[in-house]
Amino acid sequence: MIRATGICLLVGLAAPAAFAQETSTPMKAGTAGTTGTSGMTADPSVYQVFFALNSDRLDSDALAAVTSAANDFRRTGNANVRLSGHTDTTGSAEYNERLAQRRADAVARELERLGVPESSITRDAEGESNLLVETGQGVAERRNRRVQISMEEPAAAPVAEAPAAVPAAVTGAAATVADVIDRGRFSVGAYYGLNLLDEGHDNGDDDGTSNLGGLNLSFDYLMTDWLNLSLEQAVFYNWGTDDEGMGGRSAAGVDFVFPTGDKSTFGTFSSILPYVGANIGYIYGEGIDDDWFAGPEIGLNIGPFNAKIAYDIPWGRSSMGDGIISTTIGIGITF
Repeated sequence: MIRATGICLLVGLAAPAAFAQETSTPMKAGTAGTTGTSGMTADPSVYQVFFALNSDRLDSDALAAVTSAANDFRRTGNANVRLSGHTDTTGSAEYNERLAQRRADAVARELERLGVPESSITRDAEGESNLLVETGQGVAERRNRRVQISMEEPAAAPVAEAPAAVPAAVTGAAATVADVIDRGRFSVGAYYGLNLLDEGHDNGDDDGTSNLGGLNLSFDYLMTDWLNLSLEQAVFYNWGTDDEGMGGRSAAGVDFVFPTGDKSTFGTFSSILPYVGANIGYIYGEGIDDDWFAGPEIGLNIGPFNAKIAYDIPWGRSSMGDGIISTTIGIGITF
């Protein structure tokens, strides 16, 4: 019989942002680029979209600039859209070329979402060459972290009736909501634990091991590209002990993520997210002395699949070597 029901853990965690994001209001024509604000330039057919340091994520200013460019395309419906990705001079030239390509790809995806055909878009990555603001090597200059959108109209006359423009505020808000949604995930999977100190002997002795097997539910949310928060609830059966029976494990964790794919989001196979972290929680049930625990964990996310191994150290046990090895593997849906 379960001797304790669910444990709700509220963990207050604060982490500094990986890199500062500058924000400002959209600029009028002729001013974008002078302050690092996304928008139209002095040339009405050229837009600049700026990025935070080491990021390919579109902020609210960037989304508004991309929406304006999409509306410019809709005016004729047959313009050629050229995207040039750039970086500042921090990082290696090879890495900057890849980052510039990711930025151009991010703008291209948003343009396509707004109705610009893929066939009308060309993109290239210039890395740290062709700086908007000349600097020395290793200088973090926001105005150089950009994608330039050039609307190259053919000589043909504009179409007679242009589609209605998409309001920038609406599309920007929708893109922001979509970005938040793909950072959350609810998962269901299998749980197995190896209890290194069997506390369920009828004679009262604590010795040997027992096995915990059952179902695990988890919720993960990527606070930033490199920081994930998680909540877990496992229900298991404890066997291999004199006092067999049902039990549970409730835990909350914080993990540092090391993205190796195109971006830090759940659900896409191009996003591979290994991580290391720590968790704290409560374990309870037959054959186990109900107790708080804490310990390290490591894991891997590949698309919708996730796997984790944690070492739970109950606070009431005298030796750190008498913990519980908790493993989970599951599949999730993104929010």
